[in-house]
Amino acid sequence: MIKAANIVSDFLDRLRADDFFDGIKLTRALPDLIKASPAVRETVAAGIKEINVEEYALGQNETAGTAVVFADIYVPFSSEKARLEEIVMHICGCTAELNIISLEISGITVSNAAECYMMRAVFTFSGSIEF
Repeated sequence: MIKAANIVSDFLDRLRADDFFDGIKLTRALPDLIKASPAVRETVAAGIKEINVEEYALGQNETAGTAVVFADIYVPFSSEKARLEEIVMHICGCTAELNIISLEISGITVSNAAECYMMRAVFTFSGSIEF
């Protein structure tokens, strides 16, 4: 069961429960209007990209569909770029129970404003959806 209102919180809580993420800042994504500041530590910022639902039990009030959550991963220039891929793989392990049906990973980009390497991972989860 995917609870639409809590999908980002549930996603981040699963990461917080894993010791691997102890030194990594886990947060909700902020609007793009906020000026980038230098990345002091590794960060994962998550948000909802989209939710798609459809009625799956004819005549009943049940819905199923997909929830798409993005995770923007930031690694300071002082870290290895390979940390981005390592973090993505750990996110997959922590959220697999949410029924990942698709994962899209962007290439590594550079943010001079934030002084870091960046990667976006987009996770699509499938199941019953509750609003």
